[in-house]
Amino acid sequence: MPKINILPENLANKIAAGEVVERPASVIKELVENAIDAGSRRIFVSLLEGGVRRITVQDDGEGMTREDALLAFQRHATSKVRKEADLSVLTTLGFRGEALPSIASIAKVRLVTQSASDAEGTEILLEGGAVESVKGVGAPQGSLFEVSDLFYNTPARRKFLKSGQTELSHASDVIFHLALSHPMIHFRLTHGKKVLLECPAVSDLKDRILQLFGEEVMGRLMEAHGEGHLPTGKWPEPIDERRLYVDTYFSRPPLRGNHRKDQYLFVNQRPVRSPLLSHAIYDAYGSYLMKGEHPFYILFLSIDPAAVDVNVHPMKKEVRFQHADPVHEAVRRVVRTTLSFAGMDELPVAVPLDRLAPIQADPAQRATLPQSRWVGWPDGLENRSAAGQAAEKGAAYGAERLRNADFGLRSKGSEFFQSEIRIPQSEIPLIRPLGQIYGTFLLAEIEGEFTLIDQHTAHERILYERFLERWRALQQTTEGKGDAGPFGAVQPLLVPQQIDLPLSKAGLLRDHLRDLSFFGWGIEHFGETTFLVREVPALISQINLEAFLLDLTDDLAQTEVSSKAEQPILNVIASMACHGAVRANQPLTFPEIEALLKDYFESKTPPTCPHGRPILLKYPLIELEKLFRRR
Repeated sequence: MPKINILPENLANKIAAGEVVERPASVIKELVENAIDAGSRRIFVSLLEGGVRRITVQDDGEGMTREDALLAFQRHATSKVRKEADLSVLTTLGFRGEALPSIASIAKVRLVTQSASDAEGTEILLEGGAVESVKGVGAPQGSLFEVSDLFYNTPARRKFLKSGQTELSHASDVIFHLALSHPMIHFRLTHGKKVLLECPAVSDLKDRILQLFGEEVMGRLMEAHGEGHLPTGKWPEPIDERRLYVDTYFSRPPLRGNHRKDQYLFVNQRPVRSPLLSHAIYDAYGSYLMKGEHPFYILFLSIDPAAVDVNVHPMKKEVRFQHADPVHEAVRRVVRTTLSFAGMDELPVAVPLDRLAPIQADPAQRATLPQSRWVGWPDGLENRSAAGQAAEKGAAYGAERLRNADFGLRSKGSEFFQSEIRIPQSEIPLIRPLGQIYGTFLLAEIEGEFTLIDQHTAHERILYERFLERWRALQQTTEGKGDAGPFGAVQPLLVPQQIDLPLSKAGLLRDHLRDLSFFGWGIEHFGETTFLVREVPALISQINLEAFLLDLTDDLAQTEVSSKAEQPILNVIASMACHGAVRANQPLTFPEIEALLKDYFESKTPPTCPHGRPILLKYPLIELEKLFRRR
């Protein structure tokens, strides 16, 4: 007797159901997707006990004949694929012909369906995959599926279900995604007698977003549309058919959270998970987001079905692109361009103190700060006390570097640092430095508006932009670090410093030692997790080496697969700028403050550091007057 047996059909269906049906939400997804594919304009979903006890999905689609209704519960029976070539041009949400037999094998199912071509409808009752009865009934055109007692015959699966409220949450999420991606369909979700979601059909995606998220969120979203091209190669299609289209709504940087919940990706209207698309959006935001922050976004990608494989996941939740790089670049470019043109380089405006939790910058007022006009210090400020002067003399190395208005980055013979971006003189604002508080924040009056500046993030942004520009300039002239390194002299350490890193971080650092050497770092791998630092760039020679390497490897670890080959370099530059900048709690002299403000406002740079932290806040006079009840 052979050891290998062919499984009975009912058992095979139950095994298949393990892949297709995880919980009530899985059943809802399959049934609603079928309703969408059937051309429905109204889809009503009703649940009891989160769908565990009963799921009802009613639609007004084309319905089925009796013959088709019976065939629909056979494995691999589908109206959407007839030949192998059809798999490469799928436009429907469903296509495998597995869902209905899998659902019927682990639940009690009632189907009532009516097609336009039949005089009467059909009712089919199934239990555990077996047909119990078939009869004619009167019914409106469309289909009604009723799924009861999910996993009643597989108790091992049923015990893994969560509470009714948890299952309801998953079910609601499925309907939410499908309603978002199909605005021209009327969706309704009820639980018991309570209507949880009512979305009448609308003609525009904006209206559907408004229905689902409300006016407050909609008012803070940015809209972007664009397109890209896929390589034609040997494809016979005209170039127009090889385009891809990107439609997206995403948050301005102040509208963000510490989770990824409010992120919605759709490929040809199919809700998907895609690390590639997600990374493209994060890549576009760049330093607008701080570590641990996540943007809100809704992205629709329309692409030639032949260029995307939707058959790579049992639940069809993931897709694979034939040409990943053009897709990534198209999405990144659309989002990034819109962020730039929408004024994300503008100064944030402060709001009254009772609305400062959390502080959210309002980019509505454009106030780009170019080359500065200086009006000098307030009378009396230069005559500081002896104690104050003594404290200034004890400031750390960063303050010493700030005494030079160019932060030690320019040399008299350097043409590179003399070619900075300048703004026309007519746009120059009036800047009056006022001082420093808490050893961390600088005070200034800019065109009559009180402004707070974070000295560390301002200096960090200056260093980052100059390091980055210098690196890009050198890419056109030389490779490698040369004798002096790209930013000047290299400082040998009298005693090489030994650094021990965690195993995962050690591997990342080892992989990027060559990148670091370009910037003047002399680091040797000295055993599994041990490194010897022999040389450092002279400009930042006094940084905490261990802290720098730990932060750098954290940045490298968070870098996902990207089409940007320079991303590791950008991480190195960002870490060098962060650790090389003047620190918080570091007293500065007034000339140092003036030098820092002058250098920052003379350059047109974003109002955030490379890691996304804000650099400054503005308090308009009218807001200050309101705080003091003068208005």
